[in-house]
Amino acid sequence: FLSKGGVLILTTWLSQAAVEEQTSVILLILKVLCHLPLHKASPENMSAILQSVNGLRFYRTSDISNRAKGLLSRWTKL
Repeated sequence: FLSKGGVLILTTWLSQAAVEEQTSVILLILKVLCHLPLHKASPENMSAILQSVNGLRFYRTSDISNRAKGLLSRWTKL
């Protein structure tokens, strides 16, 4: 999945869902990202997903913003 560009697809979906304020889709994608071995993703793919998730740190729904902050914290430790 990671080597076939799946992270970029998730990044695109995440960005679109944020623009359209589809909170259930955003939460689902963040859950998926939590379980992927992103430490094996290419640097450019990681950069793209980091930017998208970083933009969600201040999302209007606290559940989404907290989950985004948690993911970023977790990825920082990798």
